[in-house]
Amino acid sequence: MALICVISVFVLLQGCKKATVPILTTAEVTGITINAAVSGGDITSDGDDEIIARGVCYNTSSNPSITDSKTSDGSGSGIFTSNLSGLQPATTYYIRAYATNSVGTSYGEEFIFNTKMADSEGNQYTVVKIGSQIWMAENLKTTKYNDNALIPNVTGDAAWAALTTHAYCWYSNDAAYNKPLYGALYNWYAVKSGKLCPTGWHVPTDAEYNTLELSIGIPQAQIDTWGWRGTDQGKQLKNTTGWSTGQNGTNTSGFAALPGGYRYYETGAFNGQNTLGYWWTATEVDATRAWYRMLEGTNNGVYKAGTEKKAGKSVRCMKN
Repeated sequence: MALICVISVFVLLQGCKKATVPILTTAEVTGITINAAVSGGDITSDGDDEIIARGVCYNTSSNPSITDSKTSDGSGSGIFTSNLSGLQPATTYYIRAYATNSVGTSYGEEFIFNTKMADSEGNQYTVVKIGSQIWMAENLKTTKYNDNALIPNVTGDAAWAALTTHAYCWYSNDAAYNKPLYGALYNWYAVKSGKLCPTGWHVPTDAEYNTLELSIGIPQAQIDTWGWRGTDQGKQLKNTTGWSTGQNGTNTSGFAALPGGYRYYETGAFNGQNTLGYWWTATEVDATRAWYRMLEGTNNGVYKAGTEKKAGKSVRCMKN
């Protein structure tokens, strides 16, 4: 009789066990485009109650909830996938998985991601927020202005060196290799057009590059000086792969700079790929020169100087 009573009490207690909210994690965000992404979650505990709703919620501010935009991905525990659509280009989103049972709704950890942006040709670019600025995290590769006008592609060395008008080229005139990896090289006359970047974006000024550099630690006292500045800020800007052996960066900034080389203004020759990266600013030094930034594999600083507008350099765009 005593054994039967013990079993009865155990069954009674089990039947009275109180349900709790679910426990879950959020899946990393993948498949990011200009207006879509993929995430999801894993419900590891249903809280001893049926999961009646699950998905991800997202917003442009932190701690999104089910009162914000969300996906609905069925019911039940375990792993699920969420497809997000209708997102805005070049926008920062915060995302969390959610799961609901009769007790309530709980959330997984929060992730942050940026949708991509596109140029007038449809090339898509990863973007990154650095400080208060939003930058392309890849070099520009368009062959058209944002009004769809063609930019002349000048291949000959002597012809390039003689230019006083806008043009672009691919390093060593090899588009197949360079376009997806390094983007195009432009002379400053193309930058001056004001139409090189997609609508709503622009080639950053010297002052805007200064702002970027200050945000990653270059001292104010050095910011307007010519030559090498900073300590490890170049390393922060360089990608973690793609440079010569032993010369990769940490990319803690997210800028993901690669050594795309340059085209020399005096001869039109191509130089420096794998070891040097150059980027135009939109600011003139004088009638024949404009400011640029340079990163070098063997130096962890950031080089600032002016050079002839005929030179061929990479371009990054910044959101207006």
